[in-house]
Amino acid sequence: MLLEMNVSMRRGNFDLTTDLSIQDESMGLIGRSGAGKSTILGLLAGTLMPEEGRIVLDGKILFDSRKGIMVPREQRPIGAVLQDDRWPSDGTVNDGLSSAHERTLKQRRTLKPKHLIEFLDIGHLLGQAMGHLSTGELQRVLLARALLKSPALLLLDDPLATMGYFANSVTPFLKRVRSELNLPLFYASHALGDIVEFSDKIVVVAEGRAIQVGLITELLQNAELIQKIGLGLVENKIPAMVTGHDLMDGCTLAKTYGIELVLPLRRDLPMGSWVTVSIPAHEIALSRTYLPGISIQNQVKGRICALIPHGNGILVQIDCGKTWLAGITLRACREMNLQEGDTLYCLAKTQAFSYCPQSGLDAFSQLFNK
Repeated sequence: MLLEMNVSMRRGNFDLTTDLSIQDESMGLIGRSGAGKSTILGLLAGTLMPEEGRIVLDGKILFDSRKGIMVPREQRPIGAVLQDDRWPSDGTVNDGLSSAHERTLKQRRTLKPKHLIEFLDIGHLLGQAMGHLSTGELQRVLLARALLKSPALLLLDDPLATMGYFANSVTPFLKRVRSELNLPLFYASHALGDIVEFSDKIVVVAEGRAIQVGLITELLQNAELIQKIGLGLVENKIPAMVTGHDLMDGCTLAKTYGIELVLPLRRDLPMGSWVTVSIPAHEIALSRTYLPGISIQNQVKGRICALIPHGNGILVQIDCGKTWLAGITLRACREMNLQEGDTLYCLAKTQAFSYCPQSGLDAFSQLFNK
């Protein structure tokens, strides 16, 4: 895959000018909220039109203002799950999936509808209207539709945050699709912990500009750049299902990726509901072994994927089912003799977790019910 994108557009007071050239790589798009990540994905997908410029994918012109070319979304070899996607509320799930598959040339079809429907557990939704789906159901259907196009590029605008339980299985599924089908993937998020699930390279977006393209390790050594995009405090966003409330001990119990978590008490959360909790990287301590007899309630076992320089310290990337990032000092890293592939435990105090607001998910779901 070779992508060339040099476009500009204005929306109200927001001015975007982007010049990118990317070949055969999955990339993360990172930046503050409102930086332009979703706009860039929309321009690539064809849901937004630039005022001028050019977009070319594998030699095929998707947009060229001088030549008057504007290939519609349905005809672009790009699959996308975007925040502003709108499907007709009266169209059924089966209609949408069938249409996406039928419009794909037979020789390009790489994924069978039956397998996708089974894996994403959407068979019982096929007869339902799109406007009646929950946010998590909708995201799974949109993902199936995007993959049924057998695209040359897959765009994801942070969809896993709304998938709840299914995020546990969709993340490894996407990794497998990316590797086995050699499918480049662009994942937009303001959370570094989500991006490292899919790529070690990023496009840094700020004020409508792609200001840097490179390795995550390069970004985290640039203090000025980190400050500009608001990445001084690296946080882990973790989806978890509430399994109970221990009123006597003052905590809420939850599970994520098969791991039990002890969280601050939130008795208002129903059993079986999904929440997203956050914990800063610097609040996570590391141990070579499980430590009995200590006050820290969460000791999560994982494997080191990478050691990333960050300022005067190290960010340890740990696979715990979902990627966790732990911030430690250079001295701690040296004294523990940490190496990629090592097994260790992430130690996190209960009160170090906080609950992320859910209003964003509610607003997103309302887009499909207008």
